[in-house]
Amino acid sequence: MGFHLQLYPPKLSAWVIVLLVLFLPATLTAYFLHNLAWLVVVPFGIIVLVLFIAALPIKRQVTPEQFADELESHLLATGGPWDWDDTISIAISDPRLEEVRMRLGSNLDSLSHEKDKDELRAIIAALRRGELPEVTLHPERLSLFRRRK
Repeated sequence: MGFHLQLYPPKLSAWVIVLLVLFLPATLTAYFLHNLAWLVVVPFGIIVLVLFIAALPIKRQVTPEQFADELESHLLATGGPWDWDDTISIAISDPRLEEVRMRLGSNLDSLSHEKDKDELRAIIAALRRGELPEVTLHPERLSLFRRRK
């Protein structure tokens, strides 16, 4: 699927890795520069750098066929635990597909009703034909903080 972001709560070994990434460079810098202030400055700088990189407006490069495949894996329940979240949460560079992604309602999250499954099937079929599907706008997907063009 290309870009895939998974955030799991870290286990104990992951915490050790996080602490090493933050404090090993800080300890080495403080040792070689003979100044304990680096024990605070370097971890803070690493955190700021990570947050800056995470805030970059990176968009997924997907074709209509790939997007249809992602939607179909959700419909068939063959995707991974975070695939659906990645599909509806990460912006798409193609403005037409981004419009479809923005209009997918929370009713498609669980697919608890047959009409929701039918709606998703219709979207997938339209994407496979190369058409821009008509997606009903669900009020729960509206946000006051969403950027308008």
